[in-house]
Amino acid sequence: MRDGDLLDDVVARLWTVRERLGSRVFRAAAKGALNGMAAAILEEAERRAGQRAPDGIVVRLPLGAARRRPVRREK
Repeated sequence: MRDGDLLDDVVARLWTVRERLGSRVFRAAAKGALNGMAAAILEEAERRAGQRAPDGIVVRLPLGAARRRPVRREK
């Protein structure tokens, strides 16, 4: 199977999902396909760079904009 055939299959499958199941499911499927491609690309890039994916649990730290800002009281 050629690369072009795979691309045609993905596009055809997504179009069929849109026609049969509607826009909401189509968008979810398209986002899932894009996330899958991103994961494969990242894995390959890390492999080429000689790095490993992190083991264990990744803890998200709060972002600056998400932190609560101190409340200033007027005197």
